[in-house]
Order: sequence, then structure tokens, then C-alpha cells
Amino acid sequence: MTLAYSHICSRGGRQHNQDSAGCRAEGGKACFVVCDGLGAYLGSGIASSICAQSVCDGFIDGGEPTRESVSALAYGVHMRILGEKSANGHIEDACTTFAGLFTDGVRTLIAHIGDSRVYRFRGDRVRFCTADHSVAQLDVESGKLSRRDLRWHRDQNKLTRVLGGKRYLPPDIREVEEPLIPGDAFLLCTDGFWEYVGEEDMERALSRGGSCERILGEMEKVLLAAAPAGNDNYTAVLVRILGEDTE
Repeated sequence: MTLAYSHICSRGGRQHNQDSAGCRAEGGKACFVVCDGLGAYLGSGIASSICAQSVCDGFIDGGEPTRESVSALAYGVHMRILGEKSANGHIEDACTTFAGLFTDGVRTLIAHIGDSRVYRFRGDRVRFCTADHSVAQLDVESGKLSRRDLRWHRDQNKLTRVLGGKRYLPPDIREVEEPLIPGDAFLLCTDGFWEYVGEEDMERALSRGGSCERILGEMEKVLLAAAPAGNDNYTAVLVRILGEDTE
């Protein structure tokens, strides 16, 4: 399987960047991760960096695209963050979200914790998106709120699941049942990105074609036009399937 990818990771209008991204494709396997350290907590940038690097390295160096393997990677990251917090008391509240894509070209898994998302596209249209682990998402599931309005809900950033918190809750893991075909795409992004880049904006940028870098750049222009001063850190990874024989 041949694929192309690009990423952006920006501090936005904030003084510090607590987002992280990881991208590795080696030995017939590929792993892509975005993480968002919870901004109110000192050291959460450390937690997100640990997560992005550890998940990618763990998958490429010995992981498999199975629920058991991905679950073990997430739990290992959780324990590493707890160990870092124990050794550095000043970051005792650090934690992070996580969204990942794992593939060996035959099996492909999507996993996430928190409100960092994975979108799957076919024919430049959204076919699937992860469901946030947030109080606002609970209102969507109960019918009190539409998914479109979730972006502006007062509880959008109140999370029900994170890595590195006091209690470990496993990631949601979904296997992509259809074989990947040329033109398929995945977008992984933190809430600082999807709050301002809607699904229609994503589809429009993909339909215009070009490199992953160019497509992400088009989406970033939408974000910058909509985001207020002092906007959150934002991170996104775009992955496109090219096929077996494309250079």
C-alpha cells in the first residue's frame, strides 16, 4: 500500500502548544496520531508528546492492527504518563486526548480517547467520524443537541475520557471493514481544528485535489478566517491512499 500524508501542529493564538502529532510509515505498517494536552493543566504538553511518540513507536516497532494490540498501546501510554507525573509532582494533573490510525495495508483500525477526532473519507465525502468523549456528545446521543451544534456547546470541552487521568478508561476502537482503495482519505484532528473547519470545508478541500500539504493548507485557511484571537492550539494529520503502484 502506498500512501501520502502531511500534518500541521500550531499553537494558534496561545502562548504554548500542548498539542502533538506523530506520523510513521515503515516496514509495511503506518501509524498516525494526534494528541491534545488539556490546556488547563500544567505539563499536559508533556503528556501529549509522550502519547504521540509512544503510540507511533510502539506500533511500528512491535504492534499490530488489532484491538488487543492498540488497547495495550493506549494502556502503556497511560501508565507512562502516570510514571512521569509521579516523578515530576508539578505536572500531577497532566493528561491528554488521543486519536490514532493504524494499518498494515490489509487491516486498518481507528482509535480515540477524548475529543480529538478521526474522519474517514471515500469519494471526497465523509463516511465516518468518531464520537467525542464529552459532556456535549452525551447531549447529542440523548437527542438534546444536534451534532452540528456541538461545536458551540458550553460543555464541548468537558471530557469524559482522557489518557493519564485518575482512572483508566480504554479507547473506542473501530476496524475499517472495507479494504482501502486509492482516493480514500483520513483526517485526524484536535478540537482546535474541527471547531472551525466543518465537514463541508473538509470535503471541498479534498475535492479540489493536490498534495496532502496543499489540502491541509486549504483547510487551515478556513480555520484562520473563522477563529477568534487567542484561539486554541490546533493539529491535523491528513492521510491519502494512493495505491500499490503509485510513486
